[in-house]
Amino acid sequence: MRNIIAVFLTSLALLSSCKGDRGPAGPAGQDGNANVQSATIETKFSDWDWSDEAMNWAIAFDWDAIDMDMVDYGAMLVYLENPSSEVYAWHQLPLTMAITDEYSAILETSYYDYGFSIFWTNSDLQKHRDVLQSYYDQEPMMFKVVLIDATSYASHPDIDYSDYEKVANAFGLGK
Repeated sequence: MRNIIAVFLTSLALLSSCKGDRGPAGPAGQDGNANVQSATIETKFSDWDWSDEAMNWAIAFDWDAIDMDMVDYGAMLVYLENPSSEVYAWHQLPLTMAITDEYSAILETSYYDYGFSIFWTNSDLQKHRDVLQSYYDQEPMMFKVVLIDATSYASHPDIDYSDYEKVANAFGLGK
């Protein structure tokens, strides 16, 4: 036992006396976003499934970055692109869209361990395949998904999280 303690103390003394050559300290780097992840998702009409039980369209994604810690303490923000040249913007979900004069649709999300879903629910709870499909014939739907851990989220209390551009600037995300 004494030999083990002697070897340990000798090793500790040698390690603490080592001083490597170090150059001058470099400039401070930009704050990183290692705890913030984002993805852009393009969907087309055939990607969505209709549920007779839930009375909505849904699309599900697997993403291993969504773990139980993220589900319990973090935030997932989802934005839908409005590709109109007149009003280009990213709109945060949940979102109500006026599809026609007769009805609207609500887009909302749910995230869970290792995945998330986006739901499209028509105001009259009907399938409206032709209207949804014609919407997709114009442009595919583009979504931005941002995962923010609890510490990063709390460290930016003044951000308007409904504005994707402000979130992207604060966390150094692509536009």
